[in-house]
Amino acid sequence: MNTRFAVATHIMAYLAHSSGQPVSSDVLAGSAGTHPVVVRRLLGTLAAAGLVRSQRGSGGGTLLARSPADISLLDVYRAMQQAEPDLFQVGSTTPNHQCDLGRVMQQTLEGLFGPAIEAMYTALAAVSLAQLQQQLHQRLADCCSQSSA
Repeated sequence: MNTRFAVATHIMAYLAHSSGQPVSSDVLAGSAGTHPVVVRRLLGTLAAAGLVRSQRGSGGGTLLARSPADISLLDVYRAMQQAEPDLFQVGSTTPNHQCDLGRVMQQTLEGLFGPAIEAMYTALAAVSLAQLQQQLHQRLADCCSQSSA
């Protein structure tokens, strides 16, 4: 399983935290612990989805294209899914229909995965980038107050 969604969410949270100031891919990569090329690829995908925009020139970088309250984690997830097939995709498999299990596997998995996928979509849609930002700030406050004690 890849980390595209997790890293993209990290990038989006960092941009929300930057309060409208452009952030370079090098800074985002340093925070996410990945290579700037990876970040630039993800930013391209996020830009194509209308979630981020670039500001060129001196002091340029990437900004959120919309308010953090108007971006859900489902928006980020869907942007990342456009570039890569869904983890739960069973329609593209070709089981052996001569096998008893092969004849019924696809339909069975679709019946099982469908409700799980819908529950995940509902959960991601319920969390905005602003809410994620609030949770991160709370964890930072808890972390920092404990370490200084």
